Amino acid sequence: MKIVMVTGGQSCGKSTFAQKTAEKIIGKRAYIATAQAFDEEMKIKIQRHIDEREDRFDTIEEPLELDKAILKTKEYDVVLLDCLTMWTSNIILNNENTEETAVEKYLENFIKSLEELKNESKIQKIIVVTNEVGWGIIPGNKISRIYARLLGTVNKKIAKISDEVYMMVSGIEVKIK
Repeated sequence: MKIVMVTGGQSCGKSTFAQKTAEKIIGKRAYIATAQAFDEEMKIKIQRHIDEREDRFDTIEEPLELDKAILKTKEYDVVLLDCLTMWTSNIILNNENTEETAVEKYLENFIKSLEELKNESKIQKIIVVTNEVGWGIIPGNKISRIYARLLGTVNKKIAKISDEVYMMVSGIEVKIK
């Protein structure tokens, strides 16, 4: 099983590239969705992703417990997880405090589940989408700074265990690992 991470800025083609990569694999496909529709804009974005997938993926919606969601995919050939950015945000929003320990606990459980799948599944690839959010100015409010730092930690740990990492720049994939 290969882990492939796809990262980049907002609206740069990460999800499209990840989906096309997943669709190259013949067999059963799972899509793990972490986004929650808190407003009209997110509802539209989520619906657009659903429309783009059509019936080519089975969807598992899980905003927090990726470890449990990923273990439901043992019988799939490819898994597309979109995305760690929303997942990290969900963890922060669903915890009364923004301590790193909450994110680290969820991340540790997720990584353990990935390791378990390497030995006990038929999955050929798990493709994980995330964003790079720390390339701009330092945010003016505390929660945004915490979020950028925590997502950076999540991204580093997932990149480390990934077999391949792609950076999307203006719709063009650049293999960096």
